[in-house]
Amino acid sequence: MSVAKFFVFPAVFAVFLACGEVDGGLEYKSNSSGSQNCTENCFSSSSSANSSSSFDIGLDWVSAPNESVVHGTTGAIKITLDAYYISKNLITQKQYKAVMGGKVEQKDSLPIEGVNWFKAVEFCKKLSRLMNLDSNAVKLPTEAEWEYVVFPGGLIKRNYDYWEWTNDCYDSIFPYEPNNPSGPPNCLPNEPKVRKGAASNIEDRRSTDPNLENISMSPISFRVVLKKKFLN
Repeated sequence: MSVAKFFVFPAVFAVFLACGEVDGGLEYKSNSSGSQNCTENCFSSSSSANSSSSFDIGLDWVSAPNESVVHGTTGAIKITLDAYYISKNLITQKQYKAVMGGKVEQKDSLPIEGVNWFKAVEFCKKLSRLMNLDSNAVKLPTEAEWEYVVFPGGLIKRNYDYWEWTNDCYDSIFPYEPNNPSGPPNCLPNEPKVRKGAASNIEDRRSTDPNLENISMSPISFRVVLKKKFLN
């Protein structure tokens, strides 16, 4: 697999600080066709369906197929999400520096941490541009997208040592709507965001100041999603 060279762009890309979009169709169930070894359900950004998306930072994109989703262990709440790709692993320090700039050092294969929500969003915007895609192509996962892929028997394994940013504003109601849930409407950038991951219960959700860069004992990191519609 060929790896595209990294080109440094002198312009500073604008960061659109709005809560994200989701599209829909999935079911929380353990018999998903996804696998951990990234064969049929994964692709490298250098070999994606869109030949213009040749910029590669070594991400493994795991495919989340179109299906219905039954959310929750205590209730049957059906939601829908469009098909999407999600990075199998947390964004590493090396990958973060490749997009945002910075000197690569030892142990840069570890997940990035100490990055607030705004910086994570900026990373997504810049990566979208570097892949020659729409500026909203790469995003932080919504809470629903995150839960689907890490559900027991799902597509990826979460790292219990890290919290993960989601794209959603926090609300006591989840899911907020049955179709393409992405948190409450009219979400403002400075409103608390949902973080997921480090808690033992997959449904545990925490309200988090988007300016927060770390949580004691369990640092905050993130992974990214790419909607399949942007590769058609």
